[in-house]
Amino acid sequence: MKKLIWILSIISLIIVISSCQNVPTLPSEIPEDPSGVTEPASWGDDVKFRVSLDKTILMTPIGIPDTTKIKVSFINYEVPSDISVDNFKVFEDGKAQGFLLSKLSEVTSKIDIMIIMDVTGSMNEEINGLKNSLVSFIEYLKEEGFDVKVGILPYDDYAPSHDREYSPKWLNLTSDLDDARDYVSELEAVGGGDGPENAYGAIMYAWNNVSWRAGSQRIFILLTDAPSHYKGDGSYTDFDPKYTKDEVLKALEGYATLYMVASTGYYSEDDTDFSDSTDPREIAVKTGGFVIYQSGGEEVDLTDIGIAESIKSTFIIEFQSDSPEKEHRISVYYEGPDGKKGHAEITAEY
Repeated sequence: MKKLIWILSIISLIIVISSCQNVPTLPSEIPEDPSGVTEPASWGDDVKFRVSLDKTILMTPIGIPDTTKIKVSFINYEVPSDISVDNFKVFEDGKAQGFLLSKLSEVTSKIDIMIIMDVTGSMNEEINGLKNSLVSFIEYLKEEGFDVKVGILPYDDYAPSHDREYSPKWLNLTSDLDDARDYVSELEAVGGGDGPENAYGAIMYAWNNVSWRAGSQRIFILLTDAPSHYKGDGSYTDFDPKYTKDEVLKALEGYATLYMVASTGYYSEDDTDFSDSTDPREIAVKTGGFVIYQSGGEEVDLTDIGIAESIKSTFIIEFQSDSPEKEHRISVYYEGPDGKKGHAEITAEY
């Protein structure tokens, strides 16, 4: 009887797995680490890309140890179609790694996008740009073969916004273009007052309340012209921010990617130090996204700022960690078939 139950359980599991869509499976074997390979003393920088940890849960075959997964997201680079593992070198704590390479869009076509929109009084042009480009942005991703859903969260000092009350339906992810158009048509730039707004609270409110789909790429697009409030900043007596930047980063890192459209009314492209407690740009960099700088008097166009291209140009590198260190330095070197080179690294705990 026990044997029969066990067999039925296995059959049921096979049926469930085979019925799942976009559930990636790991290959059965990671290549051996190459011997005699050392990190390059110098390398070209023609190609820019972000390297970030990927902690999304994959269906790992029984008996196969977990792998370390790294996302490589190219920026403003047309990735050659014949790219392969031969175009990369990967090092963990200075040791060369054997690894597998896969294109993220071939692992899962699902993309869940949450737009975190600062709707205070100075954001009128950015809001108009979102209204004019959101539908074409979704259409473009669909034409590229993605199963895309989008939601929007308007915020100010509060998340959701208190200066103008919006319907809770804004958090519902939708693939319907009419729904998306209706979403943004209600947005207005009102209120504000002080300098910072509550970007961290808005990101975390969406992260904790959206019904993300299993196996989806989870993406945030933050549009703002202001720094963020943070827990303990003491700005208000009637307002109590709930999150620090480190807490937001800890929640998202490895699980979601943040892209930030930063208005040059406050943010400067010449400023490369993102470490301030109020600066969300560090979250974008450390989650594998990037920062797009937009003139405060110019309408943002989501179809024209590289986010869709970045989604299509993201790869997953998988390797077997054998380092005893608690904190690891991971370096990725790339040389394309076109001869162009790039290098990026992260320090991360698994």
